[in-house]
Amino acid sequence: MTITALTESYSVSPQITLQDIDMLKSQGVEVVINNRPDGETEDQPTSAQMKEAVEAAGLEYVFNPVDLKALSEKEVQAQAAQIDSGKQVFSYCRTGTRSSVLWVLANQGHLASFDELVDQVQAKGFDLGRCMPAMAPLKR
Repeated sequence: MTITALTESYSVSPQITLQDIDMLKSQGVEVVINNRPDGETEDQPTSAQMKEAVEAAGLEYVFNPVDLKALSEKEVQAQAAQIDSGKQVFSYCRTGTRSSVLWVLANQGHLASFDELVDQVQAKGFDLGRCMPAMAPLKR
């Protein structure tokens, strides 16, 4: 598992396994956000499986699935609530890109401008180019 820290309290990664949860806990993660809809691939754990394992480890679990074709302020606000919680938040999806998109949209105007945050995320290795059509209506 490759974890990318976007801030001291928010990190993202590609799909995790049930076995990764103990490592996340040992690294101080308090909240695990799943941004991946169930059923994208046959090999991914379901949200119910992840919730059970995350909560069994004593962590909070949030299911905030994102379909970039239908991205709305609802998903951004759900992510923002966790980002602003003051807790160590870890978010994942298939590649980490959707979790990064939500971070940009949730923090635009707070941490930096939209363009500056996009540049920061892209410098960390995430290509947001294909996500721009979905992000544009939510850009401030």
